[in-house]
Amino acid sequence: MWSGCWADIGNKKGRLIIKVLIKRGERLRRRLSTPPLGSMKEYFFGGDRREHPKQIAAPNVPKMPPHPGEQLSFQPQAAPILNAKPVQYSDLHVERKMDKELIDRIQHHLKDFDLASLFGQECKKNITLAEYWLDTQNRVVPTQDSWERFYAQIGTCDLYHNDQIINELLYDLNKMPIKHTAIMEGGTQVKLILTFENDKQAVFKPMRYGRDYETDPNHFYFGDFERHTAEIATFHMDRILGYRRAVPTVGRVVNMTEELRDKAERRLRKTFFVSPAKNHCFVSKCDYYCDTTHAICGTPDLKEGSVQVFLPDDTSVPRRHNKSPYRRTYSKKTQLAIWQQDMRYCQWKVKTRRQYAHGRRLLDLVDLHIMDYLIINQDRHHYETFTVFGDIPSYAIHLDNGRAFGRTDIDDDDILMPLRQCCVIRASTLAKLMQFYSGSKSLTETFHESLSKDPTAPILAFKHYNALERRLNKIMQYVLECMDKQPNGLSSMVMTEFHNTKVADPMPGEDIDATEDETENDNNMNPPADDKPPDNNPLPAPDQQNNVVANDKAHIDAGVAPAG
Repeated sequence: MWSGCWADIGNKKGRLIIKVLIKRGERLRRRLSTPPLGSMKEYFFGGDRREHPKQIAAPNVPKMPPHPGEQLSFQPQAAPILNAKPVQYSDLHVERKMDKELIDRIQHHLKDFDLASLFGQECKKNITLAEYWLDTQNRVVPTQDSWERFYAQIGTCDLYHNDQIINELLYDLNKMPIKHTAIMEGGTQVKLILTFENDKQAVFKPMRYGRDYETDPNHFYFGDFERHTAEIATFHMDRILGYRRAVPTVGRVVNMTEELRDKAERRLRKTFFVSPAKNHCFVSKCDYYCDTTHAICGTPDLKEGSVQVFLPDDTSVPRRHNKSPYRRTYSKKTQLAIWQQDMRYCQWKVKTRRQYAHGRRLLDLVDLHIMDYLIINQDRHHYETFTVFGDIPSYAIHLDNGRAFGRTDIDDDDILMPLRQCCVIRASTLAKLMQFYSGSKSLTETFHESLSKDPTAPILAFKHYNALERRLNKIMQYVLECMDKQPNGLSSMVMTEFHNTKVADPMPGEDIDATEDETENDNNMNPPADDKPPDNNPLPAPDQQNNVVANDKAHIDAGVAPAG
């Protein structure tokens, strides 16, 4: 064969073959001399540049665009944070948005208003669960471990107040040996029930993405992946805002074989496998994102996640599931709810509802949405309230925050509609916002100090800090707009309780939540019956999502279930 080939060299065909072989060899040589894309930075800024003088143009070389047909990789699951070096806030150079004119105008409105005198009136009867049960049922709440001490301190005004008890609980959630793991049924995301050696329980949400990952702008809020860091960060944000209504949550790195697989129930253990990269993975069971494509994988067997304590069993400490009047449509076609289109919505649809016409509930709703705006949580469809304290007004528990902190480039002002439309705010909330906006220590500095105490810190990518300062500035702008609309002073805006004189006061012992029509506004807020995604669509179907939020599956998705 080769002799025949060499015999043809003397003719035209042979010469053509030689030219083709030479060109192919030259192209192959150029390919081998060009570094791979993964080492492009090293190629431009390190190594022997003399070998490629024509390709070294400037120190700031722009990122090369992908070539047509090039296969780009999806962001891999990040390794856990282990013993990271603390980052000083001063090294971050966060831009603080502070408008001097805006501050002066707000202070002008407040100059004749005694804000501090209202603080003590915001919670008229502040007692703990232990005190209430002892007084009404002669029942003693056990306090053998940090779980029980936390339960005993649940109050009529906030979920916790004693920081030492909470810090002990967070330590145990992070360090206590795990006795058993099980699948947490329901919801769109992977969640596990951890049972500790003291037989108390918590919810484990594993890390899926690294801290720098941002939500795809084309994803709907109801189809976004949950972030374990969002649960941790929201607990700290709620705490520094002074609400203390978010469930204690901490970061933890677990060994997927020793702590999860070997302690798992049979159903969960069957879903574990080893990936082609030799990492330990599991699938678990959930509604939409539990398959091999969306498996949770370790590095190789370590996995970071959030651990959130269970609230006490709701058979003994009952709670109610309340539909938010500012719930979104959860529809791909009908994307705007009435409250997003009519600025009078609060006046004719919220302040007139008996749930919100008297007491603290409307101010709680504004508090919740101020926090949701800061953290950009668009997924607030329901909220829970305790009903264990009899006639004492209940507060909104800040649950289900896993879809917060998804993007730094947007400020969804619709989240602030309760503040913008109702123009009411709790006195202590206004004082705290003013302190962070114009005081010596900013919101993000306080937030950074709090987050730094978590064992898996840093919790957030620091680019979120600039976004938080930007959003705080917008909140204060809307606060000023409301102040400017008050013809008779701030007493009708800054308050401890809201009362609508046009709506009758509730009767003693009346359950106003039970009398509310849960189907109200459904025609405007639910998606059309035919609004379903195509087959194999990874987004949850809106009609299925409505079923979730209409029953206890939304309660489960919030990361809270009975203990024991």
